[in-house]
This record gives sequence, C-alpha cells and structure tokens, in this order.
Amino acid sequence: MDKAELRRAVIARRDALDLDLRAAKSADICARLVELLGRLDAAAPHTVAVYAAMGSEVDSAAFAAAAAKRGWRVAYPCMLSATDAAACGQRMCMRAVAAGDADAATFIAHPTRAFAATDIDSSRFPIVPAEALDMIVVPLVAFDRTGTRLGYGGGCYDRYLPMLSPVCQIVGIAFDEQRVDHIPTDAHDLPLPHIISA
Repeated sequence: MDKAELRRAVIARRDALDLDLRAAKSADICARLVELLGRLDAAAPHTVAVYAAMGSEVDSAAFAAAAAKRGWRVAYPCMLSATDAAACGQRMCMRAVAAGDADAATFIAHPTRAFAATDIDSSRFPIVPAEALDMIVVPLVAFDRTGTRLGYGGGCYDRYLPMLSPVCQIVGIAFDEQRVDHIPTDAHDLPLPHIISA
C-alpha cells in the first residue's frame, strides 16, 4: 500500500471511531502528556507547541489548557503564505497564544489556511523560534512500531522538526487504531522519538 492509500485507509478507520470513545481516548492521551509535562524542569519558563484538532484527530485542547495553567507558553502552528514561506524557508511557524486568546487566533480556527505576516497581529501572537520550544505535540495520520510517522503529505513537520533544540521533547499523539505494521518512508521522513497512543 502506498502512502496515499494508507492515509485514506487510516483516516477512514479513525473517522469511524465512536465520538465518546474518541473523547475518552483523547482525555487519556492528554493526561499522559500532562504527566510528561510534570517531569520537565518546573523552575524554568517553558514553551510547548500543540495543534488544534481537525476532524477526527486526537483533541489536545485539555493538554494545552493544563500547560497554560502551569504557566507554560502555548504555541500553535500557523501556515505561511507563499511569499513568507519563500523568505524564511518554511511553510509553517509556531505562534504563541495567551490563555483565553484562542478564539481570536484565526490560524487556530483555520489550521490549513496560509496567512501572510500582515494577516496576523504579531504583537498579540508572536512567532516562537523553533529552538525556543521545550516540547512539541505532533499530529499524525498513522504510525508504526519504529516510530515512523505518516502525516498528511505536506511535509511541514518533516521540515520543522530538524530545527528544534536537541533537548526539545517531541511527542506524536494518536489513537491505537492509527497503528499500522509498516509505513513506507522517503529520505526526508523522520521517526518520532516518542508516541503516546490510547
């Protein structure tokens, strides 16, 4: 099965999960992320990048709220316009969002839409340099036992993850139903060091 076929099959399997079961599994995954958060140095200021769930993805909102409550800065992905992407060499950046400000962050409500720098209030939603992240929660379509991740095919995280600090905690999250025997890989595909599933 090639990547496109595998992507369609696993998304269909994920979509078929009962809504209550999906919510329960998301809550379990978020609780385990909070445990991981608790093991990191509490004395230092921290920044975590999360994502806003699309469709049937694991919902990480409870984890984002817990991180903010602990005083962590929370950042979300923002897709860049073609001009801005060409200027910085990336299609995605992370923008900090203060607690209670998520409803005003259009890039959270529209995670696949590309935004020009002038579309976003950078004083309210500043770009967080990749090397400043202490933890990043990565969405995925499918994963295998080696930690290989199948994304949505845009390559945004594959290009972003190498820019992180070596000490940044990189955690993929998924439902157990997204596990497959093997994911075909290309040269740019990077396995995730840690995946939490339920």
